[in-house]
Amino acid sequence: MHPRFTASMSLAQEELDFQLSPSRSAKDAAGDLARMVARTESVRADPAITSRIDIAYGTRPRQRLDLYHPASAQNSVLPCLVFIHGGFWQEGDKSVSGFAAKTFCDLGWAYVSIGYTLTPDISLTALTEEIYQALACLNTHASGWGIDPQRIVLAGHSAGGHLAACVLADVLDRGIGDRLAGTVLISGVFELAPIAKSYVNDMAGIDAREMQILSPLRHVPASDIPVHVLIGAEEPEAFHLQSDVLRDVWAPHLSQLTSHVAPGRDHFDVLEELNNATSPTMRAINAMV
Repeated sequence: MHPRFTASMSLAQEELDFQLSPSRSAKDAAGDLARMVARTESVRADPAITSRIDIAYGTRPRQRLDLYHPASAQNSVLPCLVFIHGGFWQEGDKSVSGFAAKTFCDLGWAYVSIGYTLTPDISLTALTEEIYQALACLNTHASGWGIDPQRIVLAGHSAGGHLAACVLADVLDRGIGDRLAGTVLISGVFELAPIAKSYVNDMAGIDAREMQILSPLRHVPASDIPVHVLIGAEEPEAFHLQSDVLRDVWAPHLSQLTSHVAPGRDHFDVLEELNNATSPTMRAINAMV
């Protein structure tokens, strides 16, 4: 564990749990999530966008992808943003994940949402394996789905940011990350020791072995691809620490690492940066392809 996490590990349990409960400090977490669900439903009904919902990439019920593609570009292979939702691996689903699909389709991109099985139904290791499986499926079928396999950008929010970082660090040794054009890590958790000490572990069940293997900060990036780190200025200190340490530790191993602290944004509305075509994050994503 990086020594900068020592203070977090010594926090009183109540304070640590508060720091790792971003919905308790966000302005309107429930409203933000409801708006993301509404936008996802809207894009599925949009005649300008071709939607393929619940494409299976594995045998478990939640192992499903949603694919969005501009209807006007059905004969084209496009860059693709792949999004992994958050929820501390124990809640949430891809019903929120299409919130930025219209923005990307309007810009001439395809967009994919990854669903995955939640803990405690499976272990965090098995859950991480599902993300590898989803990306392997996407790579296999990319051209047939109108996606350029050389221009796939992986983005993850919160627990999804952790999972995206696991792919880039190749913690399970599958060699998937080197097929990506770039990675966007949004409000992620990259050292699991404080998480395992908090309320989150009641359902996540992170053990000592998983803490070592599945903490991206205990690894270095397995591929030198562009990485962008995004966090809201109004997020809890514990989340800022995670992003700050990752940026500092990984920077020497990457040719291109950019970051942005979004003013006025909390842990949930920070995702609006993906709906602003001129935001620093969107500029970074475009540069990746």
